[in-house]
Amino acid sequence: MHLLNQIFTAIACAVAYYIVFEFNKFIFNEYVFSFGVNWVFIPSGLQLVLVLTAVESAAAGIVLASWVIGYTDYFLGSLIFTFITGVITGVSPLISRKISFDFLHIEEDLQNLTFKGIAQMSVIFSLLSATLHQLWYFYNDVSGNFLHSTLVMAFGNLLGTVVVLCLIKVTSETFKRNASPFE
Repeated sequence: MHLLNQIFTAIACAVAYYIVFEFNKFIFNEYVFSFGVNWVFIPSGLQLVLVLTAVESAAAGIVLASWVIGYTDYFLGSLIFTFITGVITGVSPLISRKISFDFLHIEEDLQNLTFKGIAQMSVIFSLLSATLHQLWYFYNDVSGNFLHSTLVMAFGNLLGTVVVLCLIKVTSETFKRNASPFE
């Protein structure tokens, strides 16, 4: 039963990531900087939230969705390029999670998570994801300006992460207020 739950979670995360990616593409398509680099990238926030909560299952789902996205939206004639790009997309939040827990001393159950910790994790994830993607893109001659593209991608990832975290905060506060109508 545990394996079935992991598979279901991975598929749910893949679908959620794909939907948010398509939404981001629809809303912010005019704000693309270069190949795979957006000035606003909301899916990055979802990546971090999913991996913080569902860990490996979420990472697997993000990889699966990224393979589909890579094949349908960014295919450059190489399945290997698409495969590795998807792996980077799914594994980078997992690595960021590990780095954050080890160096920021955040507990795995997220009980001691503070706003400062969230901000620090967001920066770590944004920089790591952008750097890994741009190293891969630069190695494959897809990105001409490594530093510039990395900085813009990190900014877009961070902005998207902030948007998602703010939406979660506002939503959770709204539910708390509405759950206690007699207070």
